[in-house]
Amino acid sequence: MSVQKIVDIELAKKLKEEGYSIPTEYFYQDIDLPYSEKGLKKTKNGERMNHNNYDDFIYSAPMRQEAIEWLIGKKMYNKSTMILKLNKEHD
Repeated sequence: MSVQKIVDIELAKKLKEEGYSIPTEYFYQDIDLPYSEKGLKKTKNGERMNHNNYDDFIYSAPMRQEAIEWLIGKKMYNKSTMILKLNKEHD
């Protein structure tokens, strides 16, 4: 799985705001912690989890195509800027 196909942190934050809850293998940590620097992370055992259920500074990081399909499935066409950005990065 290429990390280049993962949404960026800004989109991950917007997806969380919109209720994205599909389990992902990757996630963003938006603050430095004593035991972990902020940035893109991967679950240690490759297990997919809904990271959006955790702290306010943790964001699930789905693949761009998964995010597009979720937005379309939720009929969030009014979030067109998100879809356009995802599609642009997908090309």
